[in-house]
Amino acid sequence: MINILTGPVHSGKTTLLKTIIPVLRGKNIRIDGYLSEAVWKDEKFLGYDLLDLKDQHQQPFIRKKGQQGWQRIGPFYFLPGMLDVAEKIIHRSKNENLCVVDEVGPLELKGNGVWQALEEILMIPEQGVLLVVRESILKDFLEKIQRDDFKVYDIGQEIQPIRMVESLMQNLEKRRQSEAK
Repeated sequence: MINILTGPVHSGKTTLLKTIIPVLRGKNIRIDGYLSEAVWKDEKFLGYDLLDLKDQHQQPFIRKKGQQGWQRIGPFYFLPGMLDVAEKIIHRSKNENLCVVDEVGPLELKGNGVWQALEEILMIPEQGVLLVVRESILKDFLEKIQRDDFKVYDIGQEIQPIRMVESLMQNLEKRRQSEAK
């Protein structure tokens, strides 16, 4: 099952994930993947850092200001090599119960960014996945993956973290049971 957390930009999706991930780990769920944490300086939004969920290493990922030759999507620039880092994290997560990707965006809808790695992991039936997808592209994302085994958690519906943890645990258990058959 594909679990999707959706909502508008800067609505608290990453913050919610930072709340529930330790709870899931406390329930012996092995988690890998990454978060995209907003970076602010003097109340000015600079971009996002990539937080590796395995080793908690954080590094610059996407910035509003870039240099010539950096990959660009909309107003953002990816720091050189960082999409490769994100893809390696996704590939590595195949060994864990849950792969978290924050976030799937317009670049992936075009088949770029981390899409190739993400597509591979989505093809593994027993792999638990939790993706962040902005509400503005959710419909297009669901059309792209052409799957009916997904659960959407909308942050606009005031998700209670404990309810989301319970739901994710149920989805992972269903996956384990179908895997055992």
